Amino acid sequence: MFVRDWMSSPAVTIQARIPAAIALEFMQKHKIRRLPVVESGTLVGIITKNDLHAEMGRHKGDRVTSKKTVEDVMTPGPWTVSPDDTFESAALLMLRQKISGLPVVKDDKVVGMLTESDVFRAFAAMLGLAEQGPRITMQIPESEDLLEGIRKRAGRLKIRTLVTLYNPRAKRWEVAVRVRGRMGEEDEPEAVPQPSKKGASGLHKRPPAEPAK
Repeated sequence: MFVRDWMSSPAVTIQARIPAAIALEFMQKHKIRRLPVVESGTLVGIITKNDLHAEMGRHKGDRVTSKKTVEDVMTPGPWTVSPDDTFESAALLMLRQKISGLPVVKDDKVVGMLTESDVFRAFAAMLGLAEQGPRITMQIPESEDLLEGIRKRAGRLKIRTLVTLYNPRAKRWEVAVRVRGRMGEEDEPEAVPQPSKKGASGLHKRPPAEPAK
């Protein structure tokens, strides 16, 4: 997986010389928690709503006339990633540096943002939380070939998603798979809504498609 597959794009940015009070109003109105700061199209910093709240707290009652700009409040020289960086490396960078968002930069231009929400979204997709079918967990000793162990335990089950995590203390692999049916079985006909009648269910099985002639 790559950053380009999960980043939010196009990026919303803000100019460095915008008054801090106006920046805060903009972020509150659009429910934005962080913004890359640019000057002549080049990334120069990052600013968060918390940064602005802290600054405005020092100027209570003088919010409009405050001369502070985004440039005065922002964090300069933020960590960045490229769209072609692996998603895992970006997530690890966020974890190690204790940051909740990374500007995505290509050819010196901000092309997106990767945030903790994007990480959670990817994690949910990896676990197959939106997939139908039961979730099965397995524990495979490190002495056993991982893929062979999964094949042996899953049998002919159709695996939709698969996540593995090595447990160094127990010296084994923790495996979670989402399955749907068995190999060689036809998928269940899709349930589609139909106009309901008295005493009848509003869901009916979609009949299998007839073979093309």
